[in-house]
Amino acid sequence: MVVRYVENFLKLELAEVERHQIRILGVEEKLWMNINVPGLDFPVALKGKLDRIDEKDGVLRIIDYKTGNVTSSQVEIVDWEDAIVDYNYSKAFQLLCYAIMYNSTKPIDSIEAGIISFKNLSSGLLKFATKEKKGSRNKDNSITQDTIAQFMESLKTLIFEIGNPEVPFTEKEV
Repeated sequence: MVVRYVENFLKLELAEVERHQIRILGVEEKLWMNINVPGLDFPVALKGKLDRIDEKDGVLRIIDYKTGNVTSSQVEIVDWEDAIVDYNYSKAFQLLCYAIMYNSTKPIDSIEAGIISFKNLSSGLLKFATKEKKGSRNKDNSITQDTIAQFMESLKTLIFEIGNPEVPFTEKEV
């Protein structure tokens, strides 16, 4: 089964290279950054390993590979509050964390991030997107400095709640 997944992935990659100019900039790149959260007297380290960083037709991209099934709804955000606390958006959360870590080392104007799901290869790269409202077909796949700032604000709020002993932990219903 694994061999079939890899063969299918390589066929898709070959087709992409035939139609587009792709330049691999990094694989398995370890990144980290400290986040200073107002109200907490200690820095919080954010770290991760980016599976792939490339440039496709001049567009910088962060790509994460998943062996499980991922759908586009898991990487498309309507409400930032949901993106931070709802497990259904954990893939979008992860992509945004990669984007802010990458941006902290190499500031960007715009970047795209997405997931290649080996159990959903026919969908190709499932790109992170923001949408104005649920069900909307209008998507913005660009992660800009504004996107990063908006996510960072939400992330700092979440970290403050986690690190603040005055805020009780409550289990979220799944």
